Amino acid sequence: MRKKTHSFKRKTVTRWALSYLLSTLIPLLVVLVFALITLYFNASAITYSNSITSSYVQKTFRDVLTRINEIKAEIIVDSDFKALLSLESLDKVSMLNLSYHASDIRRLEQTNTSLNKLFLFSPINDWYIADQSWGNISEMALMEFLPLEQEKINQIMRGEIWDVYVYDLSDSEVLILLPVSYIHSFNPNNLCMGVRISKKDLFSSVIDSYHDVIIYSERMDSLVYSLSGKYEVGLPDPRFSKLSLGSTETIDSSIVSVADELILSLKCIVLMDKNNYFHDYYLLIEVIALVLLFAAALGAIFVFRSVRKDWIHYEAAAAESGVDLEKIPLSASDYAPFVSSVSNLRAQSEELNSVIIKQKRTLVESAFSKLIDGDVTVTKETLLALGFELLSDSFCVVIANCLNGDAFEYLSRVSSDTLVIPIQSEYGGAYIINTLREDEEFFLSVYEKIQNDDVLESLSVSLLHKGLNSIRESYLEAISVHEYQKDHDIPFLSYQELLNTTKQSTYQFTLEENMMLQKALKEGDGEKAKAVMNKVIERNRENGVSPKTLRFLLFSMSGTIIRTINSLDNQYREVIPDINFPPILQSQHFQKSLSGVEEIIDTICYSIKAISESYTDESSETYQIYKKVLVYIRENYPNAMMNVSSIADNFDISIAYLSRIFKKYHTINISEYITSYRIDRAKELLLEGKMVGDVVSECGFGSLRTFLRVFKSVEGITPGQYKESALKEN
Repeated sequence: MRKKTHSFKRKTVTRWALSYLLSTLIPLLVVLVFALITLYFNASAITYSNSITSSYVQKTFRDVLTRINEIKAEIIVDSDFKALLSLESLDKVSMLNLSYHASDIRRLEQTNTSLNKLFLFSPINDWYIADQSWGNISEMALMEFLPLEQEKINQIMRGEIWDVYVYDLSDSEVLILLPVSYIHSFNPNNLCMGVRISKKDLFSSVIDSYHDVIIYSERMDSLVYSLSGKYEVGLPDPRFSKLSLGSTETIDSSIVSVADELILSLKCIVLMDKNNYFHDYYLLIEVIALVLLFAAALGAIFVFRSVRKDWIHYEAAAAESGVDLEKIPLSASDYAPFVSSVSNLRAQSEELNSVIIKQKRTLVESAFSKLIDGDVTVTKETLLALGFELLSDSFCVVIANCLNGDAFEYLSRVSSDTLVIPIQSEYGGAYIINTLREDEEFFLSVYEKIQNDDVLESLSVSLLHKGLNSIRESYLEAISVHEYQKDHDIPFLSYQELLNTTKQSTYQFTLEENMMLQKALKEGDGEKAKAVMNKVIERNRENGVSPKTLRFLLFSMSGTIIRTINSLDNQYREVIPDINFPPILQSQHFQKSLSGVEEIIDTICYSIKAISESYTDESSETYQIYKKVLVYIRENYPNAMMNVSSIADNFDISIAYLSRIFKKYHTINISEYITSYRIDRAKELLLEGKMVGDVVSECGFGSLRTFLRVFKSVEGITPGQYKESALKEN
């Protein structure tokens, strides 16, 4: 009986002690958890903020380089500067010409107020020209513009500059060196530009003790600039070269965000030192943890002393009330009346558990379906709340068809280190594989075992990815493999094998094909437009482009169609029907996306034909005048004096009558058509390699300034930028 009394006392005292301890420690635990949650959300917010900062730095840097490139374009096309391209020595140029060049540089400085200093120099031929002086670099006269260490100046003198170089001049100013042209044959004496610009104009949003800016050159595979000087410039750094555009990662305890575009092969990277930024948070959490441990230790001593006193009072109260603690019943027989009720409750509990399990399974399948659809709100905590525990953070997706039996049952037996989750898919049996083993050898061994077992009729396997949010990417990879298998009759294929099989990772959609597609759409020739599009897709498919990359090709061609539709909508207002493009990149079926785009082409071309038929009456006198005006414009566009007035005089009609006829059959003003035709011809000449000055005279623009202004207002970029982008694309 004494044993029972001790057991009862021990249980009672323990229950009291726990209640006291929990009432003391739970508030501190809540504070600690709250601090950790705050740290987590702040880290997420800082990561997002760092990504925004990288985009801002990229935009600022791009704006500066754009202004510099505009100056370069003006220098290249300026006939007065052409003499400098073959200049070997300043002695061969008169003082008057040098003074003229210096004043021209001063004019370019004044028109770009963000540039502190601008100068031209030739490191090969040892000369420079600035806004107020000129001379030889070797005589160190350039030191007032180029205050660098002698070793860096020697490096510039020894090598050819074919990329952008950035140097720190002071705490408030940087120097940017770059070639006037990236084409070697165009710039035989290595004519270069130097620009001094304020750091505040480049990096005003990140100049603090937490951030750093890295400029990495993809073309040279080396670090070009480090704002803090922490990283060595001029050397390749695999940590930054491997970073993909638009990504955010952690390197050396720093959050590293990469801008989503390259600028002249330069990659803008912003780093934020987490240890310095979150130092106060870490210190607060450490203090809370120490206080928690100290409170637990003191609380344990205090609680057990208090419980001991309370037990004495409890025994005294029991004695006064006549309760004998040694006679409290503790045997199972004392609870006999509840036995039948417990058995009934157990049966009801089992039935209820079965319903709960089915509901949880449905909820789990719904959660994974959301992940397939790209829903990032589903987390491991969500699955745990549904009673589903993952083996690891490694996932792949397979699409399998079984000869005889259940593919899910077979895949579940293949390895004990994997967890198979079935998902709904229009391609048949699709399964998410959650694997405990992350090594590639295990992955390959399971893949080979499935092939050798000869149970499955076909199998499409994605790569092994990390994280729940990668399940959608794995699913799209498995779909790409499955589509490739159908086209080439391959029963077993993994995405890695597909990448090894496909010889080309990027698609080809040339400028000529782009213009052919636009022309077919504008003419309302739907069959020709679809033929161009299918020919491009088939050529890329034959060149080994993967199905996933083909989606991006179709997306690019859809962009061309959208731009053409917008231009047609400006001509035929409220006539072109509204078009909704299918979600090509998010689609799980390439052929359906292609069919949807072809239907849009048919709809647009049908509308264009209907418009053409309704506006055209070839037998009328006004239509004949319209046709003759078109021929006249196309034959006389090089004449800068040709305008609406001269055309009206040539045909002996009034300007108002001419404008009304042309607007009736062409739906745009005649002056807009003349400008558009000249710009189209100018683009063709630029692609043929013509100089900008020759294009101006051959297309009837009158002056270089007029041509540059009109071209940029129509195309959104300068002629030089258009020519450069076309050369890169080809």
